Amino acid sequence: MNYQSIFIIVFFFPLLLVTSSTYVEVKQVVPTTFTVNKVNSSKIIVGVSWNGTNEADDEYVLTRLKCFNDAVTVINSPQDHVFGDHHTTYELAVHKNDVLVRCRTGIKDIMKWLTFFYFRT
Repeated sequence: MNYQSIFIIVFFFPLLLVTSSTYVEVKQVVPTTFTVNKVNSSKIIVGVSWNGTNEADDEYVLTRLKCFNDAVTVINSPQDHVFGDHHTTYELAVHKNDVLVRCRTGIKDIMKWLTFFYFRT
């Protein structure tokens, strides 16, 4: 094999690999803000906002909130939404005051994200 053949193979073969590649569309959903508002001693409203990349505004999403403590009960979870809503609120019934509560929230569509957060009742 001569040097010209080696040069052609080394130079043009990687070029074929680069030009034959395809692009994969990335979909991503990310949380933006969490708000915890105490309405009174027996009720808390939790707000969750989200945004994303390459998600259609009319795409179905399922939102959930789960709290891992007997101090609160989530009343309205899970919820059906479309991605374009970008926000949901959950109502929590408070059973014990001044307790640290750990909760998990998230969205499930093609992809999903889960986020943990803490608050005090």
